[in-house]
Parts: sequence; C-alpha cells; structure tokens
Amino acid sequence: MTSSGAPVRVPRTTTLRLRPAEAADEAFIGQLFKTAKAEQFPGAGLPQAVLGALLEQQFRAQTSSYAAQFPAATSLIILERDNAIGRLLLHCEARRWHIIDIVLLPSFRGRGIGTDVIEMVASAASRDAVRRLTLIVLASNAVARRLYARLGFVETGSAAGATHIAMQKDLVDCWRATGVDDGSA
Repeated sequence: MTSSGAPVRVPRTTTLRLRPAEAADEAFIGQLFKTAKAEQFPGAGLPQAVLGALLEQQFRAQTSSYAAQFPAATSLIILERDNAIGRLLLHCEARRWHIIDIVLLPSFRGRGIGTDVIEMVASAASRDAVRRLTLIVLASNAVARRLYARLGFVETGSAAGATHIAMQKDLVDCWRATGVDDGSA
C-alpha cells in the first residue's frame, strides 16, 4: 500500500504479475518459506520432523517480527501465468518503499523473475514519486547482493549486528526522466 492507503499499482508483463495476498495464500506462503529456508540446513543431518518443527518455528518468528516492524506492509503473491511462484513483502511510505522480503520457489530462481519483480516495483515507485527503494540482505547471500547491485542498489551499511547489509536505490534520476518534481529544489 502507498502512504495514502491506495494499493501498489504494479504493471503486468506478458506472464508475470503481482496480486495482493489473501487468507487462502497462507499455506503457500508458509510452504514457500520452509522450502527456501530448508536449503540452509542441507548438511545439518536433522531428522525430517526436527527440521520441520524448526522451520515452522522460524516461520512464525519471522511473520511476527515483520508484523511488528512493518504493520502496514503489503504482502503480494508473485504469479507466472496465474500460478503462485513467490512472494513479495513491501512497506510503502511517501518517499521510500522498503522491500522487506522477496522469495521465489527454487525452480523459478535464476530465470530473471526477481529482476523483473524489482523493476516492476521500481517503476511503480517512480510513478508515485517515491524517492528511494531500500532493502536489507544477508551479508552471506552473494547471489542476491550481486542482483541488487546490478539493479542499481548500493550498500549503505550493516544491519542486525553485521549479519545483514542495508542497500538502497535512489529513484531521483527516474523522476528527472519523467519530469516529476522531487521537491528537492
């Protein structure tokens, strides 16, 4: 949602779109989290039941933490040809949109979908005269850090005890290209 309470308007590509998450999406969001996080424990040798309980606990903790930090966040389901393939959690303020979380099913990674989603968000933010996009990424997630850098995000410092890196993308140049007054004059 934008600061005015209006839904985030994100353009459609030919096969990719975003839609607001609904109560019926909760099971998908939970399974998506567990699928993505399970990849972090391949060598742990945990029994399946223990791993499942650990992932469920982490999912509940993350959900509660995000709700406390970003109570007005917008949860969006990423669809390809109307099939749910991921989730984007976005917090929108008047001058800054914060990408809280973006995750795709493993079989859809490495195909440019993350790039497309972030470019869609940047385009929507620019149309709403938003000054910058921000996000926080795990310092150890080199793949995501390279993606964000390629998309114009720059590192702005450490977060969460240096386990995470804060990044931002200024959209001022987008305003100038579209003739939108950024209010900085």
